[in-house]
Amino acid sequence: MALVFAGLTVGLYLKRGWTRHIERKNAPPSAPVDVERQSTGLTFSKGEGTRKIFTVEASKSIDFKGANASDLEGVKITIFGKEGARHDTMETHTCRYTQDSGDMSCSGDVEIILMSAEEWKAAGGKPGAPGTMKIETKGVGFNRTSGEATTDEEVRFFFANGSGQAVGAVYNSEEGTLRLQREVKLKLDQPAAVGAKGAIGAKSALGPKREPVEITGTRMDFSRNNGTIYLSGPAEAKTQTERLTAGALLLEMDGNFRARRLIAQSNGKDMLPEFSAAKGAGKQRLSAEEITAIFAPQGWVAHADAKGQVNGESAQGEARQTFKAQSTSMEMVPGQNSPKLLVLRGGVDARTNTGAKGSRGGETGDTRRLTTDELRLTFLEKGMEKGQEKRPGREETKGSKLASADTVGTGRIEWNETGNASRKPSQTVLQANQLGMTFDGSGKASRLDAKGNVRTERNAADAEKQAATAKNGFVELQEQGGWSRMELSEDVRLNQGTRSARADHAAFERAEQTATLTGHATARDATNLTSAQRLTFWQATGDVQGEGAVRSSDLSARGSAVHLAPAAANISADHLSGNSKSGRALYTGHARLWQGDSVLEADSIELLKNERMLNAAGNVRAVFPQAPGGTPASATNSTGPKPPVLWHAQSAKLTYWDQENRARLEQNVVVQSPDEKISSAVLDLYFTRANAAGNGGRTTTSSSNASPNAGSTGGSAGLAGAQQISRAVATGGVAVQQGERRATAEHGEYTAADGKFVMSGGTPTIFDAAEGTTTGQQLTFFLADATIIVDSENGSRTLTKHRVEK
Repeated sequence: MALVFAGLTVGLYLKRGWTRHIERKNAPPSAPVDVERQSTGLTFSKGEGTRKIFTVEASKSIDFKGANASDLEGVKITIFGKEGARHDTMETHTCRYTQDSGDMSCSGDVEIILMSAEEWKAAGGKPGAPGTMKIETKGVGFNRTSGEATTDEEVRFFFANGSGQAVGAVYNSEEGTLRLQREVKLKLDQPAAVGAKGAIGAKSALGPKREPVEITGTRMDFSRNNGTIYLSGPAEAKTQTERLTAGALLLEMDGNFRARRLIAQSNGKDMLPEFSAAKGAGKQRLSAEEITAIFAPQGWVAHADAKGQVNGESAQGEARQTFKAQSTSMEMVPGQNSPKLLVLRGGVDARTNTGAKGSRGGETGDTRRLTTDELRLTFLEKGMEKGQEKRPGREETKGSKLASADTVGTGRIEWNETGNASRKPSQTVLQANQLGMTFDGSGKASRLDAKGNVRTERNAADAEKQAATAKNGFVELQEQGGWSRMELSEDVRLNQGTRSARADHAAFERAEQTATLTGHATARDATNLTSAQRLTFWQATGDVQGEGAVRSSDLSARGSAVHLAPAAANISADHLSGNSKSGRALYTGHARLWQGDSVLEADSIELLKNERMLNAAGNVRAVFPQAPGGTPASATNSTGPKPPVLWHAQSAKLTYWDQENRARLEQNVVVQSPDEKISSAVLDLYFTRANAAGNGGRTTTSSSNASPNAGSTGGSAGLAGAQQISRAVATGGVAVQQGERRATAEHGEYTAADGKFVMSGGTPTIFDAAEGTTTGQQLTFFLADATIIVDSENGSRTLTKHRVEK
């Protein structure tokens, strides 16, 4: 029993010794010799009135002898700001606190979380709520008086849609601002693309993330209260395909720390904000004094603006587009970061250059320039172009595609067309109260509509300027940038040098170089006036065609192809085909020419201005005045002006030489005057010109014995009066009928001055119902009396057998 008690006593002492050993082991170390005091649960605050600005908490405080400083462990600083809207925190393991100044120096790692009071409450007092920013650094100094925390060390920060780093930082607890001192770098996550209906598709959500945006700058100021980030420049934001540079970037955020508006600013010197993008062969660039982007809550760009010296450029292969304006405004497609509507204002100058190597089919590239005060461009939304037929050989345009471009007010468009082997360089200008351009499914300009006070001008090398005006019009555009067809409507007026035209409608074909006028079409130059239902002009060749109710008037006697009278020559027909360079004009279908007393009708009438000839063919009918002479009609005693004696002729063909004053009728020729009728196979008519001004209607003529090929002397040099028949020469089955007297021969010649017929060739014969028949080698008879001169082998004799009844 004694042994038992002894064992219990020894065990009890052993247990107590072990317990004392454990307690000594777990006890805190003894204070260093320089430590004056140690305490736990230290807290102090700074405030204004009843409102706290910040609170400093430490789990342990160690005061040092004679050092007037304390080491704080487990430090947490909670910042509420002057307005109490903040709940930022700064935590670290150890800080040195200086009692005199109230400054704190935290040499170790420091974590700062920036969040609003509302976010803190919504998160149930837990950090990491959406919209917060987390900052990691070290070597932080905190000034109790000013409430500023500073560091010169590297700073890393994280937020909901990105992260970044910098060197050096200043945080002001009272204002709730953070300044990153230098070498600022950020990475922003881009939002996922959305579908056409504005929803993020499952396929997009599961696919790879979009490339982040990398942002750099020299300094960044972040104001949590104001929700702004200001990045001092040179500042840059870029992806692999896009880049934005500026003197400074200002980012405004909403209450959830999401980007609301980004403003790219200039530095007030030479550096303007500039956005550029490059993907494949496509490149874009935009610069201005200020560029602003407004973001949707989901993160994509909803709207963008640029103002001051706005310059834009887009290039696709050899093609290049540029524009200038004072300001631009762009509405974006939700979720696509692609344009929906772009409005340019103030001195708008938009240009397109297709490049000399960018054309197809051997055509060279053209340039297009549009100027106006305000231009509105709409774009096809993605998916809207589906169903468009892909043209063979056409390169499909990637990215945003234009749908239309409209001027709000007066617009002017200019095409500069390069030359090639078949055409010379030229320039076409069109201006109107409003211009509207439409684009096809591939984003290529296809049509331009012009409304109100339309005016066009076209200048080509070595050619006179062409001008046209109308109320409305449209232009069909080429893929290469030029135009292929232009139409003007309502009160169309054209002018080129001394030439002018009018019509209800005009169409211009660039490749064919034609102008077609329809509806009351008239064309006029210094010498001619032509009208028709439809007139077509070929500029390169000088060809002219007229269709329907064609009528031409020759306004210049000296410049006309023929001069039959001192009056305008008029001609009408169903059709006209001519050439202004060669001076040829062919009128077909019920062709009719009239000038003074002379009239000509035929199936076709051809005028050769340079040769001064006329050709008529098919059912030719003509009326010509006869020169006064010894005819029974002219022998009548009367006072006052004598009416002209008119000859009516018909044949299958007629040719008139104005310089020779001669007309030739061929095939089934019949010519009839009031006194006689002549029929033959061929008939030449010789004319003299009446001197109406000086001789009271009398003719000035050459000798009646002149050669048949000579005509009258001087040709039409005088152009004094109307052409009158002075002589007629018939060949081939000639028959002359005068009353009851009829003469036949192979050749017959008539002179108007003495009313004489000379019949020769074959067996000249004169038949008379009352006096019988007279024959001879040559028979000469007179219309005014019954004298017949008979030439035979036996000589010449004169007979007076019959008095012709008047």
